[in-house]
Amino acid sequence: MPAETVSNAVARVQAPSQLIEASLTEFAKILPKSVEPERFGRWALTCLKNGLSNPKQAEHWSRVLHPDNEAGRLSVMSALMDAAALGLEPGREYHLVPFGGTVAGITDYKGEVRLITNAEPCSVVAMLVHEKDQLRLTGANIPPEHDADWFGERGPVTGGYCYIDYGSRYSLVTRMSEADFLKHRAVAKIHTVWDAWPEAMRVKTLVHQVRKMVPWAVERQW
Repeated sequence: MPAETVSNAVARVQAPSQLIEASLTEFAKILPKSVEPERFGRWALTCLKNGLSNPKQAEHWSRVLHPDNEAGRLSVMSALMDAAALGLEPGREYHLVPFGGTVAGITDYKGEVRLITNAEPCSVVAMLVHEKDQLRLTGANIPPEHDADWFGERGPVTGGYCYIDYGSRYSLVTRMSEADFLKHRAVAKIHTVWDAWPEAMRVKTLVHQVRKMVPWAVERQW
């Protein structure tokens, strides 16, 4: 293997550690008090190394972290800073998805739920509705009646709903049709994420829409 190729390969292996170590001070400025910079750094490093070791993503991540790809490294830092500002764990609650030599940061439904439940004790209910399900809406802020053959053939997804149960009250029930989901997919930066995890992305979209209407926090308030 040519010396330059070996050098580039070594640089790509070392790049994640060097990038994270050099950024700990910046992470510390925006992380919530409950998350130590070193802990977030370990999360971030694991996320990047998992990407490089994943056979399906290794080539894309190698391009992102290539020594000559300044835009790729900047996109990684931008996504990690966003995750840090939200206090979410990269790779589990917040994902870095490579495309075209850069990455996009995506909060998944677990991250959305954490932000909502940080504000006050509550349960987040998000359900997809299928063609053969029985659904009856009962009020703007009253949970719908939803029954289905839960372990049988329910048909394709036709929509979904989400609400927050605060114990003695409910949030407004957000409803979305399959057409609404597809509109969100159409404007997404990376369509392959929607295609790889269609149900998870629909649930995430429902929870995100509800988060726009209810209190949420990056640190637990109770």
